[in-house]
Amino acid sequence: MKKTKIVTSIGPASYNPDIFERMVVAGANVARINFSHATDEEKQKAVAAVREVRRRTGRTIGIMYDTKGPELRNGAMRPGGALLCEGRTVRIVRTPVEGDAEHFSLNHPQVLDNLRPGHRILLENGLMELSVVSCEPDGVTCRVDKGGNLESRKSVSVPGVPLGIPFLSDADRADIIYACSHDGDILACSFVSSADDVRQVRQLLAEQGRSDMRVIAKIESQTGIANLDSIVLESDGLMVARGDLGVEAPMEDLPVYQKRIVRTCRQHNKVCIIATEMLESMKHNSRPTRAEVTDIANAVYLGADAVMLSGETTTGQYPVEAVAYMARICEHIENSHEYANVFAKGKATTIAESMCYNVAASANELRAKVIMVPTKRGVSARLLSNLEPSCPIMVLTEDEHVERGLSLNYGVYTLLVDSLGSTDTVLEQSRRVAVEWLSLQPGDIIITCGGFHNRPTPGESNFMTIETV
Repeated sequence: MKKTKIVTSIGPASYNPDIFERMVVAGANVARINFSHATDEEKQKAVAAVREVRRRTGRTIGIMYDTKGPELRNGAMRPGGALLCEGRTVRIVRTPVEGDAEHFSLNHPQVLDNLRPGHRILLENGLMELSVVSCEPDGVTCRVDKGGNLESRKSVSVPGVPLGIPFLSDADRADIIYACSHDGDILACSFVSSADDVRQVRQLLAEQGRSDMRVIAKIESQTGIANLDSIVLESDGLMVARGDLGVEAPMEDLPVYQKRIVRTCRQHNKVCIIATEMLESMKHNSRPTRAEVTDIANAVYLGADAVMLSGETTTGQYPVEAVAYMARICEHIENSHEYANVFAKGKATTIAESMCYNVAASANELRAKVIMVPTKRGVSARLLSNLEPSCPIMVLTEDEHVERGLSLNYGVYTLLVDSLGSTDTVLEQSRRVAVEWLSLQPGDIIITCGGFHNRPTPGESNFMTIETV
């Protein structure tokens, strides 16, 4: 049973419920809907496909909405764009203009206040590069260091410089409110650069009565890297968004940042997703390259909870095959000798952490077939997931938001039940589910952990049982 989760972006190649069902059977766990690209009609198609496949398969499928974030773009350019020639100068002005080879504007002109001579400006995901020569009251003058044809509304980034753009735009607020009322389980927030960005999102979710939605901070800038430790404390997890991060940072720094982000998540018991171009060649080819296979394997070795597919499953020609290959690679690495026991246990600071460390250790030593976790909030399941025990973690919960919110966590599989009942009832229920769902045989070991339901503190694990079938 695969433990690393797979996030699949939904688009024209996968809106069809029959296609999406094949992707889920192949190993997809979470459906991602990108607000940057999906129209209202497309969002409705995606949610309808997920609902239908949940009904057909009975499987837990989380829905992740991905925000646009505070995007910096150039303004409208003349028809056909403008050719920026290397060595020439071009001005970026405060007043909106139809851009040409002499000057253009930005959608957030206040950014110009933060620019200084020597700052690098990257256009269209780094395809073109400018450097600031001088600053004037009406704008800045730049030298073209890497030329190209600049068309309307392309991405603009200034590596390492805080831009002063409000984190939550009106469009992002509207999108988050939409996610709250359209089956959103997980919210991936783009271009998070500070802990306060995450707090703003949580406040908006609370206002909508959706504090249960899990918040993933996408790390896409060097400012985000610099504030990693404070961001992770406010988030439910982090995403290594290698596309935009790779524009701001030198390519050779990406593996270093990726490892740092995964390590930070593991230290704080938070989820980590690795994304971007994991199977890029499979947009057009029916099998991955050897480099892509190794990239996925390294993500598993690092300890990522989930890996993500983007264009491979939105517009690619082989969405089902891409998921199948990714699942096959993940499971093979998880079962390899080199993967076993690579994660050192941290120091327990709470009763729940201490209990979960002992549960995971017992499962590994006794070669248990499953850890059963009856839960109301999913705290114990998330702690256990971070320890990556050798057997799957089966969660029983009566809360559908907890059920689908755990769809990102490594090794966790969930079952929605009508009621958990008393502790004795829960133990019997867990035993029955384990035997039925996993086809256990006489002599197999089941470990159950959770919190006594008459205790006043929710989320505090305080019992463990070990049984033989």
